Amino acid sequence: MAEAINIDPNEDLHSGKEYETMEQGSISNVQVELISRFLSECPQAALNVHKYLQKNYSKSNQQQQQLMQPVNSTPKRGHPLDESGGSISNGRGLRKHPRRGIDNNAHKHSHNVQPEINLQTQQPSSSMSSDVRQHQEINQDNTNRTQISFNQLNHAVSSNLPCFFIEFTSDADRNSIPTALHASDLILKELQTNGVLINRFTLVGWAGKKLKLGVNNKEDYATLVSSDKWPTKINGTDIVVVKPKYIPDSFALVVRYVPRELDENFVSNEIQRTIASADRIKRIHYSYQRRTDDYRFDVKDYGEYNAVLQLGRIAMGHSWLSITKCYPGNRLTYCTKCWRIGHLRNKCNSESKCRICLESLNVNTPHMCKNVPKCAQCDGDHHSLDSQCQVLKEYKDQLKDDVEDAIQKGLLQRFSPQEKAPTFERREQDFPA
Repeated sequence: MAEAINIDPNEDLHSGKEYETMEQGSISNVQVELISRFLSECPQAALNVHKYLQKNYSKSNQQQQQLMQPVNSTPKRGHPLDESGGSISNGRGLRKHPRRGIDNNAHKHSHNVQPEINLQTQQPSSSMSSDVRQHQEINQDNTNRTQISFNQLNHAVSSNLPCFFIEFTSDADRNSIPTALHASDLILKELQTNGVLINRFTLVGWAGKKLKLGVNNKEDYATLVSSDKWPTKINGTDIVVVKPKYIPDSFALVVRYVPRELDENFVSNEIQRTIASADRIKRIHYSYQRRTDDYRFDVKDYGEYNAVLQLGRIAMGHSWLSITKCYPGNRLTYCTKCWRIGHLRNKCNSESKCRICLESLNVNTPHMCKNVPKCAQCDGDHHSLDSQCQVLKEYKDQLKDDVEDAIQKGLLQRFSPQEKAPTFERREQDFPA
């Protein structure tokens, strides 16, 4: 009679696990014995295994170092990354799991550090790109900027005194008119005979049918302007002397630091009480706020001009105010025919226009100005040469930069009229025997 055997299922489970462990241990021991016996019989195989392990280990070290090095650009990520850092795609050459020879912590650390390194390396590139962009904008501005001609630059720094013109009558015989040099000598001799003592003319030439004469010092210029002893004939031919209609900037003075509570009419009267030949007295308008004002005026008489400069001060009410020379800025090249900047009247092909309203002027029809200012540069409601004009401001700024650049390069040089003509000095080396 068979007896029932009660088997505890827990005991059966424990015995199965113990058997499995013993079986795995015996298999591993058997494999170790087989491998050791194989290596002892074939030492060359052991050497090949050693080389294989060494080669793979060196590759893993190189890959780890590459991961730790900074990357100059952000790597292309065509597919999303899983938690292990590898691509989910099973494409060729891509792994789903990290390599066992690399420490996972080191891999994660390199993965976290890499974006920071990329940001740091991208910062100089962004600054370089901004510099390049700024350089391109400057080049674009230079190319778009209208180039000012050298004649305008030369005109800007010139401070020559106005010239005198000698006109011959229309019925004069051209054969009887002397040459320019001969005519200038005859005029100079006639002036000296009449008691007008000046040096020789420094500019002699023809301007169309007119004889053009000029000097380069203020004393001779003032003497010729104020003199009424010019000759009326040359070689029996009637002539007409045309004097300059304006006072050059080299005869301008400035009264400095005039209190603002003083009225402009009062200031003008005080200046004319001291300097009889003072003319065109105007207050200087500055682009910034000042506590005092400056007044500019012209002096026709050269004697008064020098006397005031020697004093250095002028009485204004109950104050003594300093007075100095006026140093004008760059001369603008503008046309008094169409009132546009960039050319002079003798180069203008357009018709004459009113200085204020810019309406065309007709010789046969008298012009009635509406006194509504209009700018020839921008069509604004101001005068053509008003400092408010934006086009004129840009032209002045560009003219200033180009003039300074030309002076630094040695292409231009500022000249100012001499106060007095230099006295003649005879030197032995100038007249060798």
